[in-house]
Amino acid sequence: MMRQLLCFLSVMCGLAWGAIGGPAVAQQAPQPSPPASPGTTASVAAGPCANRGVQGFPYSADEISETTRTLADGTKITSQYLSKVYRDSQGRTRQESFGLQKPSGEHDVTPLGARIFDPVACVMYQLNPHSHTARITESGHRTPQPPPPTTAASANPPPATPRPTTEDLGTQVMEGVKVIGTRTTTIIPAGAEGNDRPIQFTREFWSSPELRVAVMSITNDPRYGETVIRLTHLLRDEPPADLFQVPPDYTIEELKTVAKPVIGSE
Repeated sequence: MMRQLLCFLSVMCGLAWGAIGGPAVAQQAPQPSPPASPGTTASVAAGPCANRGVQGFPYSADEISETTRTLADGTKITSQYLSKVYRDSQGRTRQESFGLQKPSGEHDVTPLGARIFDPVACVMYQLNPHSHTARITESGHRTPQPPPPTTAASANPPPATPRPTTEDLGTQVMEGVKVIGTRTTTIIPAGAEGNDRPIQFTREFWSSPELRVAVMSITNDPRYGETVIRLTHLLRDEPPADLFQVPPDYTIEELKTVAKPVIGSE
């Protein structure tokens, strides 16, 4: 039930949060699957690649993820992670993960990992800057997924998932761009997870319709604390083209084709 509840909150897809920084993600406190990370985009269109990206709106920015947890005795634990995100005019994206930031706010020059999505070539690159290796995944056409078999058990529908409520927060300017905000509130009923009373968590989501990118999200969950993910140092210039290519001194480890299943017809 919880997985269904969290998936319902997912707003955007694209660069999966933490997919490029396994070591960094492993250090974070367990959290519900984040609905979307600022800097991620989603734009699916018909064509050879299922995800064609967002074309014509280049930018680059730092992406800061900060989680604050409060223990029973009032102690606060704050963890801050840094990523750098890029998108060019052709819709290609790059995300570099630098992991947990130092107390001084400094970070290593070399990222822990990098992920590049190229909708032009319809490939995904997973780069390891320390070993100078690259794993390339080719994303082909989506393939239909057969309907699940009908059984006696499936005739009984699962318990209904509580529907979140959404409110309009209006507009404001962040990082020099106009953003539109919404707040979603979800209540987990008592007993759904062994809880003796209802659990309420909220999420604010601020996105730029002009750039078609999320600029900030704020998730408040009493089980995991508060997580704020935001873009800073947003620049709207065209990033260097070599950021979206595998460096010539890298060794390619693997090449495989992934077909994304879909339910029903598109």
